[in-house]
Amino acid sequence: MTRRIFGWLALLGCALTLSACGFQLRGASEYAFHRLYISGGGQMATDISRYIRYGSKGTVVVTEPKDADARLEIVNTSGSRTAVSLDANGQAREYEMRSSYTFQLVTPDGTPIIPLSTIRLTRNLPYSDSETTARDAEAALLSRDMQKDAVAQIIRRMEAVKAMPEKKPEE
Repeated sequence: MTRRIFGWLALLGCALTLSACGFQLRGASEYAFHRLYISGGGQMATDISRYIRYGSKGTVVVTEPKDADARLEIVNTSGSRTAVSLDANGQAREYEMRSSYTFQLVTPDGTPIIPLSTIRLTRNLPYSDSETTARDAEAALLSRDMQKDAVAQIIRRMEAVKAMPEKKPEE
């Protein structure tokens, strides 16, 4: 009987400790805008659209720029792979993969909410001639991982916007 009471007390103590530490699930994202239009980006635009559709409170992605409160313009995406180490025969043993994503968030009239910004990501890729197929698949996975990381950074930057810029009175 005493053992059971101590078990319940220990469970209660753990529950109280966990609730007091401030732990909270992130929950759905809130944005300063309610309708977003995404231009450019290809697969990246699809990922951002999916994230907003399933992870936000009340924000939707629209298909026409005239219907939007804000426009996310993915201006440029680029990637490169450079050899960073060579073996005695001059063959590459390690590559450095770099990706760059340039974007901006603007109002329908072009006022910047998030000015033109660039996210640069770097990953290392070991390479072996005997495992060419596996390394090419790993390079594709790393490239996709970098794109997902960039999407997450763009989403966090859009979440950080707390208010839309004031509309200029028409003269």
